[in-house]
Amino acid sequence: MSLPPVAHTYVLNQKLLSLSGDLWIEDEQGNNAFQVDGKAFSLRRTLVLEDLSGNPLYAINKSLAHIHRTFEIKRGDTLVATIQEALVNFLGDHFTIMAANGDQLSVKGDWIGREFRISRGSENVIVASRKLIAIRDSYGVQIAPDFETPLALAIVVALEQMELEEREGHNAGGGLLPGF
Repeated sequence: MSLPPVAHTYVLNQKLLSLSGDLWIEDEQGNNAFQVDGKAFSLRRTLVLEDLSGNPLYAINKSLAHIHRTFEIKRGDTLVATIQEALVNFLGDHFTIMAANGDQLSVKGDWIGREFRISRGSENVIVASRKLIAIRDSYGVQIAPDFETPLALAIVVALEQMELEEREGHNAGGGLLPGF
């Protein structure tokens, strides 16, 4: 289930997911690499993935225009990817991801247990696993070298938000960064 050894690994700490405020995503050495800003006053539950200087890279927000739970990832005003809860859970697919360029990604594995992979065709582009990191309540996210790192992390953050929302019964007040 893993990627080639040149893949980069990032760390998501689940304890941080339950706190209000910002979430830091760390690199393999434990350094802050990216920040997720909760934009607490947004009506559409916007999360913004930022670089270390606070520059916005991707906005992640819940779309209200779909029947099934859907999140959108945008760079500026441009839609980059749409993540939708699968209509039918077929062979472990729980979500479908459509990129603006026409690529379709599939999510397979145990999302709740943080052992899953995101594939483009037969190629794993993102792998998440507790086995990648020895830190309690954390899991590692490996990203293929040919897949854009900030976009991959935005996808994982959106999936995390969708899964937390599911566990909380679609509660608008819960999630990755509660309070919005």
